[in-house]
Amino acid sequence: MKDEYLLAQVQRLLAEDGGELGIDALRRDDTLVLRGEVESADRCREVERRVADAFPELTILNELTVPRVHKPQESEELTGRPAAAGATSEDRH
Repeated sequence: MKDEYLLAQVQRLLAEDGGELGIDALRRDDTLVLRGEVESADRCREVERRVADAFPELTILNELTVPRVHKPQESEELTGRPAAAGATSEDRH
């Protein structure tokens, strides 16, 4: 199977399966490399399983990542009041 055709099939599978449009696939001999970000570790495993089921003749190398989101260490304090629409710095004094 030509690489272009295979990669198009992978992209179609991922788009139809869960709207995964940010995943890149690259073929290296008998290995299909998946790269990109997914929403969770469960989704990462699910994408790999779906691709492996669809292309059993290939070894799947899963390089997908889950972005880390951290809560802020401390809260941000806002001071001052926003200017009224059309107000100038002279109006606020």
